[in-house]
Amino acid sequence: MGAKFSKNEISEVIRRVLTYYLHKRENPTDRKKVLFFIPKFPVGLQETISEYELYGELDSIDFFVEDTDIEELKSFGCKIYYASDAKDVSSILNRLSTYEKLEIYDPSLDFLRDLKEGKERNIFIKIAIFFLMSGKPVIVRLPYDMDHISQGVFGRTAKDLKDDLCDMGIHFSGLKADFAELFRESAGQKLDFVSEEVINQCYERGEKLIYVSINAVVTPLAVERAKELSIGIIKS
Repeated sequence: MGAKFSKNEISEVIRRVLTYYLHKRENPTDRKKVLFFIPKFPVGLQETISEYELYGELDSIDFFVEDTDIEELKSFGCKIYYASDAKDVSSILNRLSTYEKLEIYDPSLDFLRDLKEGKERNIFIKIAIFFLMSGKPVIVRLPYDMDHISQGVFGRTAKDLKDDLCDMGIHFSGLKADFAELFRESAGQKLDFVSEEVINQCYERGEKLIYVSINAVVTPLAVERAKELSIGIIKS
């Protein structure tokens, strides 16, 4: 008896195949470089890297990791820089201006607190602050939604921390990238006007990030609605 697949599973396969061929068809030659932080002991990294590889995004990503070797990255042949290697750190610092975006993968709450308070205890925090001061997108990828943690002291602390970081211009998303958004960005399809209705439509499509042009008009109601729905608005 053959295996049965749910409608959601079939829809996911169709989404992945269509997105893959859209990437292949466009074949952008000037893809933006992304600096990808992995502070320590990441969750679900193997699956995430597989997704990036499937959609041909690995070539545009430089991974900057802590001292621990990460076998998942090595098995995919990724470009890896280590914080424990002075030459690697120097190389990353020398090319910071070439990166269009910073992604921080599954950081600890202590890391996020240090980032919020501007405590430059390590090179990761220093680089993240550089991106923020440069006005470049900074995206934190988490395996959980900080807004949906239990309503105890820890939950309230986590939500307040996220709100403060969002006010600083940091965006939150799931572990895996939204490849529909990656395609839209690479194809130059950025919005020039964002209303509350646009935010609601993006939420219904499951989008967590919206890319808009530098001079885009974003209404106050759209900003408030985006915060309520944990949707990041990125000007680039």
